[in-house]
Amino acid sequence: MRITSITPMKDEAPFLLEWVAYHRLIGLNDIHVFSNDCSDGTDLMLERLDDLGLLRHYSNPSMIMDAQNHHQQMLRYVNTWPRLRRSDWVVNMDVDEYICVNAGRGRITDLFDAVPAANMIVMSQHNFGCGGIETYEDKLLTEQFRWSWSLDAAYHRKLNRRGTKTLTHASAEALQWRNHSPVFEAGKTDRVRPVNGSGEDLTGLDLTEDVKSLLAPDYGFGLVQLNHYVLKSVDAFFLKVARGNANHPDKDYAMGYWRRYDHNHHHDENIARWQDDVRAFRDELIADAELGPLHHAAVARAHETIAAVKATEAGVALSNHLRRYRSRNPVGGDRADDGEGPARQAV
Repeated sequence: MRITSITPMKDEAPFLLEWVAYHRLIGLNDIHVFSNDCSDGTDLMLERLDDLGLLRHYSNPSMIMDAQNHHQQMLRYVNTWPRLRRSDWVVNMDVDEYICVNAGRGRITDLFDAVPAANMIVMSQHNFGCGGIETYEDKLLTEQFRWSWSLDAAYHRKLNRRGTKTLTHASAEALQWRNHSPVFEAGKTDRVRPVNGSGEDLTGLDLTEDVKSLLAPDYGFGLVQLNHYVLKSVDAFFLKVARGNANHPDKDYAMGYWRRYDHNHHHDENIARWQDDVRAFRDELIADAELGPLHHAAVARAHETIAAVKATEAGVALSNHLRRYRSRNPVGGDRADDGEGPARQAV
């Protein structure tokens, strides 16, 4: 079974090896990454991972088109590929997203086995805040960040929704892949059998458009959640500020973005079952004669970048805003739920 992922990437070197190790372990076996404008060695690490057969690395077509909308240019290109039509399952996701399977043993095939009639699994983002972690350290994201949004609260101006990415089977006959989901021909949507992250049938979706989010009560996390480590630590947020916005280069990351995502109301341990295996795999990759020096150089560069951005006038102002915001919004605040997390399925 070929399970294909496509991912755009820029300056993610300190976090790259964990993401690759985790997704290879759960069963993604056809990973394709498109890099652009890398300054921290991400592209060099991707080349070595390509050499090792762990993924395929390409330069984003945006690099020869003098285009800034890197995600969209990648999608325009991959939609010309015969490969996506030949894969059993396809997902388009970002490097800060982790497919956390709560079914069975936590492998992606356990998810497919849990919903055998479905050919489109609409995974809802489970957004993680900073969890009160201030400093950037070279540790597993999946180990450090365990505080997330509540499972059922409204965060978008009282609109109760969650962003989505989809796993889509070839039998659904997608017309074209978009950022969040495929789109389908209007006369062929009856072939699509979509379910949410709890395996519940989804009806009423406009499958001719990109399914960007699900409103309550349609989203669910019982079988799969898309862990979204969008902020990481306070210091690591300054790396995001330095990197900029790949989808909207005219917009910067500031307090509005932090306020949108830094909610730490639910303690979630569902991905913890993979912690030891991911650490061992990542350590194995770091032991590689090429990847090790590149990884360590990227970590050192990340510390330098954080210090440089924080020393600017804008960085000082942002640090002060973040400090005040966090003092008013402690981890496990007034929206905290019971912390039990989505129920796992029996092995």
